[in-house]
Amino acid sequence: MTGPGGRSRPAQLAAVLGLAGLALFVVGLQSRPAQLRPGVPDFVNADRPGINAHNSPSVAVDPGSPATIAVADRIDTPRFSCSVSVSTNAGQSWRPLTMPLPVEVPNCHQPDVAYGPGGKLLVLYTATGGRFNQPIGVWLQRFAGESPEGPPARVASGEAFHPRMAVEGPNVWVTWIQADGAAEKPLGFGTTPALLRLGRSTDGGATFGPVVTIGDGRRVVQPSPVSIGGGRLAVGALDLAGDFDDYEARHGGQGGPPSEEPWRVVTWTSVDGGVTFGPPVAVADDLVPPARIIVNLAPAPSFAADPSQDGRLYAAWDAGRGDARDVFLARSDDAGRTWSAPVAVASRPRGQFLPAVAASPEGRVDVIFYDRSADPEDVQAHVTMASSWDAGRTFRTVTISDAPFDTRIGFGSLQGIPLLGSRLAIHSGTDRSLAFWSDTSGGTIDTNVQDLASVGVDVEEAGRRRPALMLLGALLLGLGGGLVAVVGLRPGHRRPQEA
Repeated sequence: MTGPGGRSRPAQLAAVLGLAGLALFVVGLQSRPAQLRPGVPDFVNADRPGINAHNSPSVAVDPGSPATIAVADRIDTPRFSCSVSVSTNAGQSWRPLTMPLPVEVPNCHQPDVAYGPGGKLLVLYTATGGRFNQPIGVWLQRFAGESPEGPPARVASGEAFHPRMAVEGPNVWVTWIQADGAAEKPLGFGTTPALLRLGRSTDGGATFGPVVTIGDGRRVVQPSPVSIGGGRLAVGALDLAGDFDDYEARHGGQGGPPSEEPWRVVTWTSVDGGVTFGPPVAVADDLVPPARIIVNLAPAPSFAADPSQDGRLYAAWDAGRGDARDVFLARSDDAGRTWSAPVAVASRPRGQFLPAVAASPEGRVDVIFYDRSADPEDVQAHVTMASSWDAGRTFRTVTISDAPFDTRIGFGSLQGIPLLGSRLAIHSGTDRSLAFWSDTSGGTIDTNVQDLASVGVDVEEAGRRRPALMLLGALLLGLGGGLVAVVGLRPGHRRPQEA
């Protein structure tokens, strides 16, 4: 039988199969755009309902057991406290970790987590309880599995604010702001700039040696140490510079317009394990303060090292007001000695703020942040994740929270300075990232309830070929070619010769 145009139906079918197979094979060869696929968000503290304000998360993954993850968060209301949770199934479920406290330590606040040698979990925390509920010291507790390993090591004395740590092998570095005299001010630091200090342990956090003072009298807050490898260390911080109103709490902790004095983001680098540091380097200057802040619980810029490139660092922060408030990222390729020009991660109308940055083992850089761009009133926020495969030059974004929530809910809301905490947290894996933030959907301005939300985001890099389509295309091509061969060999299937 023949079809239109005199061609046999088998020949037509062979042509269709061949064309379809060729098209699928070509499509399979082509790269496709990067894909970010968030799962369904859940609350880490879902098994611990209450009226607590969970925020400022910190996350750590056990290098020897990647499914084991620890996350710690700060609790601001109804009283200062903290929560530490552990997952052994890559964040699918969580259980609380009991924090043993010495008799002289009334609570745990502003915690940080990391994994040391042998998969030992380290929990760093501040205890509060002095005048105006100021810090009375900083401690580090080690865990073997989920059991405490000995008593905690005291790292810093009273009036030590904003502790954070970094770990490389047996080295544990802790930075903090030593704001002596802060007890005389309920919400601020003194007129003399507080000292940026560093403590170092060479035995996995069991003991700490002499304290090192970093800096040159700058009004820095929220220092973050980052290990660069080979005993090198970078310390980044927010510099309030001439913003005395926020630094000294001249506003009395009451809401109002932001300072007109610009902020900075700065870093210091040590190449001898934290013994000495080079001069401060400006990551970004002349930053427009986005809001009035409470310096004791100030917002923190975020810093991360790229494990795929020796000496590469990232810094993320937000600046600007109203529609001009954006999240920015800068990169250093020389261990913090110089920095690239800042890039707006996702420039949109209305505010994006409080970013956290991390880099995957292959060098992808992920940034998460609160995003109010969908609300014309600039109140309701989602959480956005932005990922870059070209060292922070361009980004692909996706919303990772499932519903908007009110950013006016949190400690300080009645005074007009509501806090969603000092930071967010993200861990970047090869094909999956895990993000954490503070969600206020269960609270009101009266209760200030905040829950610690988390979500896994599956990540697929752009440029990957699609072998399934290529295989199907090759199969169809083969079928079409086989059909042509069968038809050509069939007896009597020859064109009649012309007379």
